[in-house]
Order: sequence, then structure tokens, then C-alpha cells
Amino acid sequence: MRNKVSAFTLMEVTVAMLISALVITICYTAYGLIQGYYLRFGEKNKTSAIVLDLKHVLERDFFKAVHIIRTEDGLSIEQDSLVIDYIFNDKQVLREIKSLHTDTFAMPVQQMKFSFEGREVNVADTVDQVNLELQMDKDTKVPLQINKYYSSADLFK
Repeated sequence: MRNKVSAFTLMEVTVAMLISALVITICYTAYGLIQGYYLRFGEKNKTSAIVLDLKHVLERDFFKAVHIIRTEDGLSIEQDSLVIDYIFNDKQVLREIKSLHTDTFAMPVQQMKFSFEGREVNVADTVDQVNLELQMDKDTKVPLQINKYYSSADLFK
């Protein structure tokens, strides 16, 4: 008497392998897409953090400033016992405290506008408002406006 052995046919095994290959391909593609989104999200958060850090530091320096003077390539902020120079260019923003240290914000500045009491300042003069347009990525530009409110005593020093 012949005993039958239960087993899968070659066609059944081939179909199971084909379905498994399709599922693995779909999972691998989904993983690649999610990883790409995650990397772009991380990069966007990194540039957003640079913009927020720059805004925070500029606002703090403006608040503590006695005078803010427009220079050829940026600003000179005079505080009680400290002078901070900001240099704006198309690759980065430098915040330099003489003989102490320099902070670098890797954020390109597309446009700059310096004003005092509503009039644009193009030469070395007092500034009470700075408008910057920062380039976060190739499609996103962020406007940034910082104001200084002078007292009359500060203006007559």
C-alpha cells in the first residue's frame, strides 16, 4: 500500500513566494518614503531652530542696547559695557563680540532694510528697526522684523 505524504505542490510554493516578495517590496518602499520624510523634517527643524535662535539673540541684544548703529555690512550694537557687531551676508549671519567670541548662524540673508523712525537708513546712522528676509530652503523665505524703542535720554547721549 502506498502512503500519501501531505505536501505543497510546486505551484503553491511559487505563489506563496511571489506574494511574500510583493509584501516585502511594498514594506521596503514604504520604509524608504518614511525615512525620506523624516530626514526632510529633521532638516527643516534644524533650519527653523537657527532662525529662532537668531531672532531670540537679536531681540535680546536690541532690548539691552543703548545705541544701534548701521555699519557698511551690518549693525553695531552698543550696550553698557559691550559692543556687538552683526555682519549679514548671503551665506550666514555673524554675531561678533570683540575679543570674546563669534557666533555663526548658517542662514543666508536675502534682503536687509534698516530704518529709523520710518525712514530707511543707508549710511552709518542710528537704527530702530531691522527687517531681514532669511532663506530657510530653496522655497521658503522667512521675514524677520526687530524693533528698538529708544528713550529720549538714549537718543541724546
